[in-house]
Amino acid sequence: MPSPAAPPQQIATRSMTRDSVSQGKVAVFLIADSLHTSLAVPYDWLLENGYVPPRGLTFPRGPTRYVVMSWGDRVAYVQRRWLRLDEVVHALFMPSDSVTEIIPISWKVEEVCYQQRIYRKEIPLEQGRALASFLNSSNRMDESGSPRIIGSSTWGQGFLLDSNYSYYFPRICNVWTGQSLEACGLKISIQSAISANGLIRQAQKQGFVLVHQGVESSQFGRNAGKLAQP
Repeated sequence: MPSPAAPPQQIATRSMTRDSVSQGKVAVFLIADSLHTSLAVPYDWLLENGYVPPRGLTFPRGPTRYVVMSWGDRVAYVQRRWLRLDEVVHALFMPSDSVTEIIPISWKVEEVCYQQRIYRKEIPLEQGRALASFLNSSNRMDESGSPRIIGSSTWGQGFLLDSNYSYYFPRICNVWTGQSLEACGLKISIQSAISANGLIRQAQKQGFVLVHQGVESSQFGRNAGKLAQP
């Protein structure tokens, strides 16, 4: 996901905000560019349901505490350059190491990730335990029982975490996002979740609503979103 410009953040952080929890539900955001998807999830909700965070995760000042999380091929996340053709082929068709990226944010998701399409749905609070369990299972723990950190995130002040899962086609980034949504209580056809737009179409049919179209001039924004209408 491309690096956004950080908005002003002047309000002190508090745990769970009133607008993020409503009538026994919590707001979860599905974020997408033309190829890749990620989730933004209330951090304290995850903690309350047993999520084990990496050591040293700190939040900027702001009115909310969300983490933006995604998963993918380790080389693609770590090296910070376009993959060579042989690296693309290896990543897609040979089981390769992977990472989970976790990025703390303390502002409106639509403003932090302003370039992307963003969809929102309120998820029952009781789904937090299943989601936290899935996210914990994605991470390889160190000797202290915390997720093993292998590097800094591609943007923001987060981390890349060593993952238990191998990356290969068809088990690619959007499938991991689809499995996270399954833990949130959605019914996802994994075969139809390989592409970002395929996953989004399923999410929209189950209550995810487009709340931000993305920057019009960006390849990640509303032009890509035309392909994902239900």
